[in-house]
Amino acid sequence: MTKSVYVLGAGGHGRVVLDTLLTSGVKVIGLLDPNITVGDYVFGVPILGSDAFLDDITVSDVLLVNGLGVNSNTNSRKRIFEVMKMKGFAFSSIQHTSAVIGRDCTLGDGSQIMAGVVLQNRVRIGLNTVVNTHASIDHDCVISAHAFISPSVVLCGNVRVSESAFIGAGAVVLPGIQIATNTVVGAGAVVTKDVPERWVVSGNPAIKIGEKR
Repeated sequence: MTKSVYVLGAGGHGRVVLDTLLTSGVKVIGLLDPNITVGDYVFGVPILGSDAFLDDITVSDVLLVNGLGVNSNTNSRKRIFEVMKMKGFAFSSIQHTSAVIGRDCTLGDGSQIMAGVVLQNRVRIGLNTVVNTHASIDHDCVISAHAFISPSVVLCGNVRVSESAFIGAGAVVLPGIQIATNTVVGAGAVVTKDVPERWVVSGNPAIKIGEKR
């Protein structure tokens, strides 16, 4: 039996996700977003209401796609994923048709590989992780669960990005660097040293400018 696909969220990232699904030929039944009027359409797909719409639907018949974006804080995206998993829902991974995936790469449950992304060989992507438009991830990188890699980020070989980390647009991380849990790397930063847990770094070379709450 083919499962019905629903996208959680219809904001900017939700539309990008929806566009990727439609480009891949996936039929999307509806979008779930409490901030948009029920009955409106996005790319021909209807807004059905909030997540409560799923309360009367058999869990095994549904496949969800996480359309929540982030603005340096990955908590909301992680929370909705974990809540829905606890309810028994499954999440689909998505991969844009223009992405280049090298040999021996692994993609976690609910991961999203967007347009123009390059993953070189033996890259590991964790569950519910986003690798956004035109990001370049080199060989043997590991990106853990719930991380968010913004557009045009460059991760050189053997970089480790820990859970719930956020890397801003256009940042560059040099080979072998470790980005710890719940860290924020600012847009355009050049990371030349390991980033400890909850640090916020920015600049070239990147330096600590604060701590994430």
